[in-house]
Amino acid sequence: YQECFIQKTAAKDTLMKLNDKISDGEIHSSTIETDLKIEREWRQSLQESSQRDKEAKAELYMEVENLKKIKEEYEALKTSHELLISTVENQERTLEELGAHLSESKLKMVDLRDASKTLRDAQWAPDKEATNCMRCEKEFGISRRRHHCRNCGNIFCSACSDNTMPLPSSARPVRVCDTCHTQLLQRYSNSEM
Repeated sequence: YQECFIQKTAAKDTLMKLNDKISDGEIHSSTIETDLKIEREWRQSLQESSQRDKEAKAELYMEVENLKKIKEEYEALKTSHELLISTVENQERTLEELGAHLSESKLKMVDLRDASKTLRDAQWAPDKEATNCMRCEKEFGISRRRHHCRNCGNIFCSACSDNTMPLPSSARPVRVCDTCHTQLLQRYSNSEM
């Protein structure tokens, strides 16, 4: 009987130790399950964060590609703009030159028209009909000779026609009266402005 009691007590001790071990194991298992659950949630959170980062990275990559295209378009537009500015400047210079040539041509046309009109209007006055200078009205004689103005065709004394000017009708300077000399000088100075 006593042996049975000892065995029973030993079995109870063993049972208590085993219960303690099971209880410790359950606590340990519960702690591990909690840690595992936390790690799973943490891993899930990291995976979601990683996925968001990948998506953000893809968006940034697309944005960078778009910015590269925009930069290339900007460079092309800049080059085109510089070329247009250069073309406009060249055209403005050309227009200025054409304007200057046109003004010069207009003045030459006016001069030619005036010269042509003067030549049409000017009639060579006959020597015999002129007895006095058309400007100073002094009488012609042996000491005061008659001279034709090559511009207007009238007859003047030497003092009133002592000027020479190049005319469209003459390659070298010819005699002109004082009045025509003044008019021609004014016309030439206007055409040089």
